Amino acid sequence: MKFKTLLFLLMSLLAVTGFAQTGGGIKGTVISRTTRAKIDNVKITLVPGDRTASTDDKGEFFFENVAPGEYELRFETAEFEDLTLPVRVGKNMREMRVIMVPANRQPVLDDAIFAEFDTETMEDAQSLPTSLSASKDVFNNIASYQFSEMRFNVRGYDSQFSDVYMNGIQLNDAMTGYTPWSLWSGLNDATRNQEVTTGLEMGEMGIGGIGGVTNINTRPSQMRKGLRASLVSTNSMYRFRGMLTYSSGVQDNGWSYAFSVSTRQGNNAYVNGVYYNAYGYFAAVEKQFNPQHRLSLTVLGAPTERGAQQASTQEAYDLVGNNYYNPNWGWQNGKRRNARVRDYHEPLAMLNYTFDITDRTQLNVATSLRFGQNGYSALTWYGGPDPRPDYYRYLPSYYPNTSTGAWLQEAWMANTDNIRYINWDNLYMINRNQPVNEAYGDGHRSINMIEERHTDQLDWNFYTQFSHLFKNSSKLNGGINVRRNRTEYYSEVKDLLGGDYWVDIDKFAERDLGIDIISYQNNMDYYEQYGRAPIARVGDKYSYDYYANVFNGRGWLQYDFSLNNLQIGLGAELGYAALWRHGIWRKGLFYENSKGDSDLLDYLTYKVKANFRYVLSSAHNFEANIVYMQDAPSFQSAFVSPRTRNDVTPGVKAEKIFGVDASYNFRMGDFKARVSGYYTTFTDQTKVISYYDDVEATYSNFAMSGINKQHFGLEVAASIPLYEGLSLKGALSWGQYIYSNNPNYVQIQDNSAAIINQGKVYWKNKRVESTPQTAANIGLSYRSRNNIFASLDLNYYNNMYLSMSPLYRTDAVLTKPMLENPAMLEDIRGQEKFDAAYVLNASIGKNWYINRSYTLGFSLSVDNLLNNQNIKTGGYEQIRLLKNKEASTLTYQPFDSKYFYMFGTNYYLNLYFRF
Repeated sequence: MKFKTLLFLLMSLLAVTGFAQTGGGIKGTVISRTTRAKIDNVKITLVPGDRTASTDDKGEFFFENVAPGEYELRFETAEFEDLTLPVRVGKNMREMRVIMVPANRQPVLDDAIFAEFDTETMEDAQSLPTSLSASKDVFNNIASYQFSEMRFNVRGYDSQFSDVYMNGIQLNDAMTGYTPWSLWSGLNDATRNQEVTTGLEMGEMGIGGIGGVTNINTRPSQMRKGLRASLVSTNSMYRFRGMLTYSSGVQDNGWSYAFSVSTRQGNNAYVNGVYYNAYGYFAAVEKQFNPQHRLSLTVLGAPTERGAQQASTQEAYDLVGNNYYNPNWGWQNGKRRNARVRDYHEPLAMLNYTFDITDRTQLNVATSLRFGQNGYSALTWYGGPDPRPDYYRYLPSYYPNTSTGAWLQEAWMANTDNIRYINWDNLYMINRNQPVNEAYGDGHRSINMIEERHTDQLDWNFYTQFSHLFKNSSKLNGGINVRRNRTEYYSEVKDLLGGDYWVDIDKFAERDLGIDIISYQNNMDYYEQYGRAPIARVGDKYSYDYYANVFNGRGWLQYDFSLNNLQIGLGAELGYAALWRHGIWRKGLFYENSKGDSDLLDYLTYKVKANFRYVLSSAHNFEANIVYMQDAPSFQSAFVSPRTRNDVTPGVKAEKIFGVDASYNFRMGDFKARVSGYYTTFTDQTKVISYYDDVEATYSNFAMSGINKQHFGLEVAASIPLYEGLSLKGALSWGQYIYSNNPNYVQIQDNSAAIINQGKVYWKNKRVESTPQTAANIGLSYRSRNNIFASLDLNYYNNMYLSMSPLYRTDAVLTKPMLENPAMLEDIRGQEKFDAAYVLNASIGKNWYINRSYTLGFSLSVDNLLNNQNIKTGGYEQIRLLKNKEASTLTYQPFDSKYFYMFGTNYYLNLYFRF
């Protein structure tokens, strides 16, 4: 009986395979509705089966050996609306003429918003949005453009969980995992050709994680032929942007090339001191030697200088009467000068080779190199008053019910002597009045200066991918990735502010251990040679200098196949990660543990993923996905104080993630809808926060390990055609993202490596910060036959929480009054929830097609039409605490929280010309 059953199954399989190989086919031509021009590089997907093809330079495509049956063809390409057509295949070849409609609405979201947020501190890093890519998915398309104003993270995931590739090279930052949008910021036209998968779906370049996969294709043969020029006027990030892009298309000799240049200039309409002085360049060339071999080279960069915004307390905002007060700047010689400036230029070069072994088998090989400098300036000082204008001792709240507090209140509100801003003239005067110290030669020692903290990366990637499409439409896809990153962390003297030199010593160690001269030497090799601390002048390194080293190697394999209407994708990845620190300077406090290589931290990494898709009909399908993965911690989490020594973070482990999701998709013509549910767990995450501890009066490192989180929720979206080009669209994201345990912590004194406190952080059931856990959109969009388009959108946000200080939620701050008064305990351990918010946005635009060869158009978007300037988009509790100086029994006073606010009404006007 078993033999007969096995024989029957084998005969059935052979029959199905034979049937697939002797079927008919589909061929056709794709043209533009407006110009009637042939469209090349259109991606066509045949469903079920997920076979893909692309149109050639004549707009033609071809599928062969297609089994008879009902299918749908999906047409996708940049600058045109997606198109889905049902098709019936018989035994003969089916011919089609396909007409695509140009996409009228231009993306109004500039990638500057994603490069804007700084990652100097934990608080800044949590402001990073998840993704710039507007995928073809109806939900993610709405979320990418509409919810970005609130720094929305899809499913609550940080951006390191979304894999971003360019020409097959994964570009997520090796140190943090975040996507370095700044590498190509301002090059929107050159990077618009993107292949996007969402959620737990696998991508062509890798199986991905939990946040989807984006591959940016910059090969010139894949870019739309022609010249594109655009001018932008805006008031949200900068004032002006100009961009020029040209692509040659594939020429008769097999060569193709493309280039793009851009600039962004100007200040910000809401935040003083914020400005852009940015450029972008892109060049790519490709040679197709014959139908099988192609080689391409891409070089790009985005040299940028921009003034940064700093969050401040509500007290400071109220005193100024403006929620966009920026304490980073002050007047100097009649001009605004910002102390915190991001200045970077990190060119990226990529080489790609493609070998089409057969019409069903392809090999891709690529390598890339990232290099350059990335600096972030900040004020620093030695032995003098804190120069920051919103320092807590300079605010009225520090002197309650006193004449000093009353005077400060009046001075701040009236801006007496520019009290709200950095006093640059005073800093120069203090430095120039310092006495001459003969031990350091002639000149005045600076006790205030501007330093520039560098993270200069040298990042090399190698990638190879092999894919084969079997005759039964199943597909095997796999590859190998190797990455080596060496990032130099150091601080450099940028401006001595009128002084002549800076003495390079550890000011905290000198204050705490002043009698021990060795203890506060930052560079013992210099001290041992010259008998004193080095002096640093403009351009010199000081304070710390070390290399962060990361090596990653991984291999992955995925197999996609179909069983009737059920499509299955199975993927696995196995890898190895190694992290180590290499100190360049020997520090006095850690003489034996600061210079040279640290211990090697190595981890086995892996991913296992399965995708299931059941196609009920061309209009209805169901999806289910599951993943389990283990990844190495980030370098900054793995070392407790890499500025000073080689010590590893206590309790650091590999991080584990488990995720599942399920979706129902409906698509019929222009009617699209999706409903999804998801559940994700994170375990054994690690985080290190460094700060000045006012209670212990020393610089501390707060290291948390074993952090567990749980995310689950629902996504709903639809786009519904109503009448004559008018459509209704909407999206809802509802989630609950919580910390699911109380992680361990160790608080370590920076100057001695002594453990100050250790125990539990009481975070269980607290909400994950920095993203709305409820976001909704409803909007109307209109597209006329004469290429006028308009939209009106109402967005709603709720359940957004302030980033928490872990120190407030430990036993280390418990006092007798807190134990006796639950309300007092809740005040310090509770979590602030932001108010719900509504935002109204609108856009309008039009295209003109001239002689079927030229396109002239404009798009204007106006956001926050109601000009609500009281919407909090993020913020954080300061980790610092003060002992209550007036209480008869010991209590602690937390520092005021700091906030970011959404800008008021802002606009983005884009004028463009193409031919």
